[in-house]
Amino acid sequence: MISMRNRSVLGIAKSILVIGIIVIVAAVAGGLAYYFVSSHPPTTQKVVTITYYDDLAPSEAKVFDGVIIPMFEKEHPNIKVNLVSESATDIVSSIEALEKAHDVGPVVIAEDNMVIGELLYAGDLMNLTPYLSNISIPGMIPSMTNLMQYEQKVYGGIYFIPFRGNIPLVWYNETTFKELGLTPPQTWSQLLTDAKIIYEKTGVKPVMFQGHGGASTATELYQWMVQAGGNPFVFNDSGDILAFEYLYNLSAYFAPEYIHGYWGSYKGLASGEYYILDYQWPYIYSVMASEGINVSNIGFYPGPSGPVNNDHLVGGDVLAIPKGATDLSDLLLFIKFLLSTTVQRDIITILGEPAVNAQAYQNLPSNISALFKAEEEAFQNAFFREPVPWISEWNTIADQVFDEIVVNHAPYSEIPQILSQANAEMYKYLATTYNSTVAQEYEEGMFAPLYG
Repeated sequence: MISMRNRSVLGIAKSILVIGIIVIVAAVAGGLAYYFVSSHPPTTQKVVTITYYDDLAPSEAKVFDGVIIPMFEKEHPNIKVNLVSESATDIVSSIEALEKAHDVGPVVIAEDNMVIGELLYAGDLMNLTPYLSNISIPGMIPSMTNLMQYEQKVYGGIYFIPFRGNIPLVWYNETTFKELGLTPPQTWSQLLTDAKIIYEKTGVKPVMFQGHGGASTATELYQWMVQAGGNPFVFNDSGDILAFEYLYNLSAYFAPEYIHGYWGSYKGLASGEYYILDYQWPYIYSVMASEGINVSNIGFYPGPSGPVNNDHLVGGDVLAIPKGATDLSDLLLFIKFLLSTTVQRDIITILGEPAVNAQAYQNLPSNISALFKAEEEAFQNAFFREPVPWISEWNTIADQVFDEIVVNHAPYSEIPQILSQANAEMYKYLATTYNSTVAQEYEEGMFAPLYG
């Protein structure tokens, strides 16, 4: 039998033993915890920085940096966006360099839809078809949806998504037209007649044209040729010839400064240097207003119909992700945000540029609603230039043709011959730079306006 004293001693000993075990266990646990924490620091959600390339004017970049990107970063605190504003051709060079170095990282690009073909044909773009459900594009304008369907059919996937659509409108001096009892010309024939009437009554050659050369001239020519039923890329089909014959005649009423006309020409419209500005981007409306020009005297509409159609060339940018980009889920979130009704509405109301999300056009402020109603109307009959990688060469040859026929006024009878020479020059370039197959596809008209 154990005595009470011995029981007390035993109890104390057990207590000491238990306390000792607890201390040892605590020490071991603490040591293990220290080891785990020191070798496995606490995980936090990583911050991803997206590099976003876009061809933006300084005023546009300011809106993205000051309004649009901060809105996205507030919604997604672990994603940052670094805007890199470069020209369309520089964006191509930047992406090609990243691809070559196998160092793309998290990158989204907004590229000119007429330049994106250089990256597409080089195999530098990711096929976004499997991820469209992640983007869930709301209310895309039908002609823009058609473009993506065309991509799927021809390229076997969707490699770029419309972002900022843009269709040039015809602008005119409303006061002058009213004084002369004229309405905006609805056909090419009426435009030619009205131009003659205005010149005879005012002594002013009334039509401004983007005639300085470069991409703006070639882009405008492309639309004229399509409206005459031509395939501009081949230069010399019957529609192309008809368009140049018409422009040859209309040029008798071109304002003298048309050889300096380009994207952004508008200042002479209100001052009376000319009275109808042939095709200009809608952003000039807000620019004119900001410069104190009385825009209430300026009219605008989609423009006169050609002899075959009233189709309109879409400019603007498309969104794409380079092949090999990382953090894809974050990139898709950013693209979805850029296509959202909120951002697309900001593109309209702040930047003064058309959107591709139809919902963004609802209940616009009264001072711009008429302008973007005209844009919506033009979008109903819209087409793209097919994004071929040789568009720059086509532009160059088109400029040369314009100079020869319109600026230098070659004999009217030589127009078909001049266009056939342009066709041969383009064919030779494709055969030499690419191969005879591409050149033959060109000759057969396989590269054509893109309707979907």
